[in-house]
Amino acid sequence: MSEKNTDPSATGAASTPEHAPADDAALRAEIDAELAAERASRPRASIRLAGLVLLLGGIIGWIASLELQVGKEFLLANPGASLGCDVNPFISCGNVMMTWQSSALGIPNMAIGLAGFAIMAAAGALMVSGTQLPTWFRWARLGGMTFAFGYIHFLAISAIFVIRALCPWCMVIWTVTAPMFFATLARTIEHGDLKPPAPLAGLLRRWVLLTVLWYLLVIVVIAAAFWRQWLVVLGLD
Repeated sequence: MSEKNTDPSATGAASTPEHAPADDAALRAEIDAELAAERASRPRASIRLAGLVLLLGGIIGWIASLELQVGKEFLLANPGASLGCDVNPFISCGNVMMTWQSSALGIPNMAIGLAGFAIMAAAGALMVSGTQLPTWFRWARLGGMTFAFGYIHFLAISAIFVIRALCPWCMVIWTVTAPMFFATLARTIEHGDLKPPAPLAGLLRRWVLLTVLWYLLVIVVIAAAFWRQWLVVLGLD
């Protein structure tokens, strides 16, 4: 009988050239997968960042709501008067705030804004301080911002396509509500309260990108809807 080669070093030497490339490829794939998972799990809406968005947005939105409230009271007391934001027939706070849409829910939108933005600013301040909010409050926060984001779409569509006038202070409210909603949604997903499918969750966590895309959409719609008015303002028609 011939003697078998049982030298481990000899066996390893023989197998290394064959398996080393495959082992290296597997190791690189594993490292790439771990890095991708780490990037995916990296928070895009930390509690303090989302809180800061709510705090600043709440403050700005509250100021805009107050301006609208004061302006409407002035117009009611002084029929026929104009406001500082009444630039021309299609850029005018007065033309918008005196329509039925300004009280579509039975109470003035300004009052809703004053209360809602104050609550969200307070919630944002708690989040910036690192306070862990209870589950019911986190869901209420998301519900409130979802309602606000949906409601401004109703108001924006009404202003652009029905009233045919743009209210500068109203647009300030639109501007701050979008990032407040998207940041709140992203925070809710990252906290684990809301668990959509992984691809959708990855998209919804990109709240900055979604906010920018929403801004671009609104700008395009306004530009298209008031194209003739813009040409007149610019002296091109």
